[in-house]
Amino acid sequence: MSRTDRHPLLTGDASLTQTLRQLSVPLKAGDLVDDLEEQNLLLFCRDKNSRKWAPRWLGQAGFSVEIPVEGIDALEQARADRPDIIVVEASLPGSSGIPLYQELLDAADLDCPVFVLCNTSRELSGALETDAFDVVRKPFEWQIIAPRVKRAAELRRLGSQLEERDRSLSQALDLADAARERLRSRESFEPVTGLPNKAKFKDLLSRGMAAVDRDGNKLAVVVIGFNRFRLVVEAMGQDHADLVMAEVGRSICDSIRDTDREAIDSPGINSAAAASIDQFRFAILFSYSGQDAELLSLQHRLVENLAQPIHIAGQTIYLSACLGISVYPGDARDPDSLLQRADNAMRDAQARGGGFKYYCTETDAAAARRLRTEHMLHEALDRRELQLAFQPINSVASGDVFSAEALLRWPQPDGTFISPAEFVPVAEDSGLMIRVGDYVLHEACRRLAEWRKDGYELDYIAVNVSRVQLAAGDFVSKVRAVLERHRLPAESLALELSERGVLSGDTEFLAQLRQLQAAGVRIAIDDFGTGESAISYLMDLPVDILKIDRSFVSGIAHDGKEAAIASAMIALGQRLGLAVVAEGVERDEQLQALKDLGCDAFQGFIVSQALLEGGLLGFLTKRRSD
Repeated sequence: MSRTDRHPLLTGDASLTQTLRQLSVPLKAGDLVDDLEEQNLLLFCRDKNSRKWAPRWLGQAGFSVEIPVEGIDALEQARADRPDIIVVEASLPGSSGIPLYQELLDAADLDCPVFVLCNTSRELSGALETDAFDVVRKPFEWQIIAPRVKRAAELRRLGSQLEERDRSLSQALDLADAARERLRSRESFEPVTGLPNKAKFKDLLSRGMAAVDRDGNKLAVVVIGFNRFRLVVEAMGQDHADLVMAEVGRSICDSIRDTDREAIDSPGINSAAAASIDQFRFAILFSYSGQDAELLSLQHRLVENLAQPIHIAGQTIYLSACLGISVYPGDARDPDSLLQRADNAMRDAQARGGGFKYYCTETDAAAARRLRTEHMLHEALDRRELQLAFQPINSVASGDVFSAEALLRWPQPDGTFISPAEFVPVAEDSGLMIRVGDYVLHEACRRLAEWRKDGYELDYIAVNVSRVQLAAGDFVSKVRAVLERHRLPAESLALELSERGVLSGDTEFLAQLRQLQAAGVRIAIDDFGTGESAISYLMDLPVDILKIDRSFVSGIAHDGKEAAIASAMIALGQRLGLAVVAEGVERDEQLQALKDLGCDAFQGFIVSQALLEGGLLGFLTKRRSD
């Protein structure tokens, strides 16, 4: 049984504090006198004067005196009564032939003070050689003896109190030991999963590397992350998300155990350990003989186990695991670098959508490029280097331009552009997306207001929105403020939500979108058909515009399946009262197919690529003059 089990008080550090406070109260003998209850005293005595006067004086001192009748077994009487004090005449013999007082003192089960009444010098000398508490020589003056007996009772009570304090101190020390163990556990283990934390993992990693140096094996580190796990937190709450992570931790440990069992009768993985290195990431280290084929068993088992559904709170969760691996001594020579390179490989796997990625030199290059992009993006925002380009949105029936989509561009000094596909994920991960999104929203509305003043009557401007902006919680007020600042009616703005990154059915997101739609802002689903639950979004979301992804438009004129899917999307959108816009239209036969299917609008290179502000104005002027 552990110390924690022995002490039910060990439910928190407060218990230890309370115990120590109790122990800190000073113990004074004088305090015991006031609290002294009536004490039981056994008097074994033949002296008539003592039998007469002892009870009177001892009674005044707070004792209940019992004088057993002669002829009884005195030792048995004492064991039965369990007195607080015994006073015994030295001349009384015990049942075993030795003096009665000696017999009482020798009894291991009696622990009360014993006073010995001595009639002669010989008795006095014999009693002084024993463990008697006090020895009294005749004549017996009970008015003097009684206070001495009372003092003995006080000291006995004080001794009991000290023993109790000693037991409490021992318990407090046990509590302190348990608290230290609990603190060490907190310092070394992650509380949700019970697995070693990052600091402990790095310590295990150092030891593993030393063992590899000694025996000539190799050591691999796997970092495990998940695509869009924050959606689980937002949808289910942190408590349920913790339960999901605990299940993931168990699955990882099961994978290690299963692999260990497979390796018992064959060369392969020698040892392994798992850890939780932050809220959404795990790590595994294992030593092996060096053959790459030996890693496949664990790799496959991890991928298979982590792909299994997790059932929490009546919901089924599917996670997309991303795994990165680095190997010692080939990839790094110290624990921090080895772990960092496995993490970089995992992030590369995330960028690819999931799966397993081995570290390579290009991994570091990609990580360095992300860091450099983040730094450059900070500077670009401060220097207002980002630009907007606008792609016209046209009516399928008439070909007229009635709207435009604002697209972010980041020009470089050499005339090239950094692709949004590269810098938008960096902006989202680094916390810069709020600034970027604010810039796009403000600039798009400002440009629309200026164009309208110049006589270019576009129905609305379309702006892409990141889920990071919605998660900030103040998006509705920002949109209203921007529209008011530029004196635009709400229907002048369309917010495009990407199916592959924004939509999740989050109740707070839905509430914000409904507020905006109720105010007149148009809500569009971008890249429709590329997500996992496209149709369900149409049921849950306040939607006005449906934008069909270019992948369903490219073969619409000659691929029967694509034509059928596009036709179904258009019909579905129109039956729901939505405006349907086809993206990526590049050829006449695609546009003709969209006309035949009754699509409402389109955008694409067949009319124009995305144009900077001056280019768009020239395009609109030319179209108006034509």
